[in-house]
Amino acid sequence: MNSKNKTIRILGVLIFSVGVLAGMALLGIVVWGDFEANMFDPSVKQDASLTTLRCPVMITEAETATVTATFTNPLERPIELYTRAHITEGYVTLMREIITTLSLDPGETKPLHWTVTSDDAAFGRLVLVKVTVNRKYPLPSRQGTCGILVVGLPYFTGNQIFAFTLAASLLIMASGAGLWVVANRPLKDLGQDVIVAMGVLAGSVLAGMIVGLRGSWLFGGLIFVITVLLVGAIIGYFVNRGGKEQ
Repeated sequence: MNSKNKTIRILGVLIFSVGVLAGMALLGIVVWGDFEANMFDPSVKQDASLTTLRCPVMITEAETATVTATFTNPLERPIELYTRAHITEGYVTLMREIITTLSLDPGETKPLHWTVTSDDAAFGRLVLVKVTVNRKYPLPSRQGTCGILVVGLPYFTGNQIFAFTLAASLLIMASGAGLWVVANRPLKDLGQDVIVAMGVLAGSVLAGMIVGLRGSWLFGGLIFVITVLLVGAIIGYFVNRGGKEQ
């Protein structure tokens, strides 16, 4: 075996692994924040999900961020929607309530905005937000939640940190896979198995991120668990294969 190619193979696997770990950490943050938010203020329950609620995944200690939700009137008559936003104020048990009545003409869409800062974070970790809309016949009552992680990095916004980390994770995974391909050309047998495993892991992390960012913490968490199990299964597969080939 060419020692140079062997070194490149090992380096490719290590680099890819770093990218996967960074992606899984980011996915874990997304899922954890939304899970905590779903448990926040459990006495408030509604009939359907408010899918238009949008929150940043993280904010910095010096940042003022905006939470947004849009509301549309699909009916052929004007309506008034009664909305309530509950936001933590330093503790899970303390919150501020912002009540808004929104008038909408037929077919009209309007946004609502709420500002949050690191001072709102429960125990300095997570800002928890729950927005509810009362039932307006025939429209059901709706509810949306989100959790925002506070990070202590200066000079950047939370969105910039998240975007950079996500891009770096994907780039690192792609670089590691590229090194593996270069060192194993033409791909066959073990080389093909490894690149397929890399593709499955990268796809799983990316799918979990997309689902989590759309507010589905349950499916995002499920994909996170599946990814962890895939890592274990892939390691076991190659350990067994390596043992048989010796």
